[in-house]
This record gives sequence, C-alpha cells and structure tokens, in this order.
Amino acid sequence: MKPLTLADIAPIDDYVKTRNPFRQRVIDIKKIRRVDIGSRISVVFENRDTIKFQVQEMCRIEHITRPDLVQQELDVYNDLLPIGQAIGATLLIALNSDDNMAEILRQLSGVEEHVYLEGHNLKVHAQAETGRSTEEKTSSVHYLTFAFTHDQIEGLAESPDVALAIHHPNYEYRVSLSSPTKASLVADLIQDR
Repeated sequence: MKPLTLADIAPIDDYVKTRNPFRQRVIDIKKIRRVDIGSRISVVFENRDTIKFQVQEMCRIEHITRPDLVQQELDVYNDLLPIGQAIGATLLIALNSDDNMAEILRQLSGVEEHVYLEGHNLKVHAQAETGRSTEEKTSSVHYLTFAFTHDQIEGLAESPDVALAIHHPNYEYRVSLSSPTKASLVADLIQDR
C-alpha cells in the first residue's frame, strides 16, 4: 500500500472543516474492517483512510503544524501500511476495570504470534511487531502484517469462506469474515499489483 506523504495531510484548519464527514467515512470503513474474535480480541485491518484519520487526529489534538513534526507522525503510522502485497492490522485486547488485567495479559502473552487468515487452500500467518510481549505479559495493542504471495491473493479472492483465526494455547477462536470485509481486503491487495 502506498505510504502517506505530507501532501496527503491537510492543515489543521482545513481538516477541521471536513472532519465530521471524513470521521463518519472512517467509522463506516472500520465497521467493515473490524473483526471481533472471541470476547477479548478485535482486529482492525488498516488502510490509507484509517491511517490518514489517525495522523490528522494526532495533528489536530496535539496542534502539530510544523512539517518535520507531521512527517514524524507519518513515519510512525506509515509502518501500519505495509508495502507490496500485504495488509496491515491492529490487534486490540479488550480490558475493563473489573478485569484482573495482569493475569489476562500474562495468559495472552504471545497471542500476536498465533494469528492467521485461513480459507480453502489459504493460510497466511500474521507477522507481529517484535518487542510487545514477554513471558510475563503482553501489550494490549499489537501491529500485524499479513504478507501474501500471488497464489495466496487468488486463494483469498476465490475461497468461499475466509476466517480470521487465533491458535494460541489460551485463546483459540476462528471467525468467518463477512463478504464486505473479504472484498475490502482483496481490493487492498489487488490495487497494489
């Protein structure tokens, strides 16, 4: 996926004028691209619009206007837009104040290493950003990259049932992707050919 550049980021005053419709569009995109897998984990498949929204919001909230500082934000968030035949995603672990957070994060340590997209003749293992888990605990946010071969893209497009799966010793779930979610991911991969 093509990285965002400074030219893609509107000045704060201009952004504020178009924020509400853009925000609604991103909400609609995330409804399609967010997959709840079990009671604790959600995965959001990122794209240029979701990342652009995050950068624009950071600039608005933090009053970042200097081009070099905007570029720093872009450098951080562009890592979620993998180059080539790949899809970036954010894995989120849901926690609330009633939870024994330390115990849950200990039980889910390494969960990011056990995430797959699966279908008929398709199994794509997510590569996780390193350094976010130890044997004692894991982070509640992980960044994943699903890298595809040409054949795997065809498998994703042609498989009648594609699922997001986690095969972790303490968290075993498999959820079929909706047709709009699958179509959105295929479109991401095809546009980068």
